[in-house]
Amino acid sequence: MKPLDTTVEEVLRLAIQDEVDTRVYYQKMAERAASPAVRTRMLQLSDGELVHRAKLERKYRETIHQAPPDPLPMTVELPYDLVKLDMRHALKHALERERESESNFRFMAERVPNTELGRLFMELAEIEWKHKTDLQAEYDATASSDPDNFLNDI
Repeated sequence: MKPLDTTVEEVLRLAIQDEVDTRVYYQKMAERAASPAVRTRMLQLSDGELVHRAKLERKYRETIHQAPPDPLPMTVELPYDLVKLDMRHALKHALERERESESNFRFMAERVPNTELGRLFMELAEIEWKHKTDLQAEYDATASSDPDNFLNDI
């Protein structure tokens, strides 16, 4: 496997950027919501990303001893057919987003085991795992309330 060529500063900066990107992603999903409830939930998830970003920025200041740089502006293009999102589908897409983030951080941690950087990747993976677990429980509750749609998500 190719050695990982990065720094703690770069990882934290990219993790902060990922929170910004995910926030925009949830805002775009809110725009395509089929109901006010879905819109509200996606905006709640979007607001949650601000909290995650603030925690990462605090860690950046504590670790790097300077303010984090401003994140890059982000534009998210959702697939054209992702429209009129009901709660089940919106949560499914949010869950996939969190799962992807967790997987990425765990993969990076495996590339630098037993290092400060590896521990940081694992910490970030655990944060994303928590997000994913919370969304999974919410998704399961939503999906189980409509057993006729069980096979639609397989």
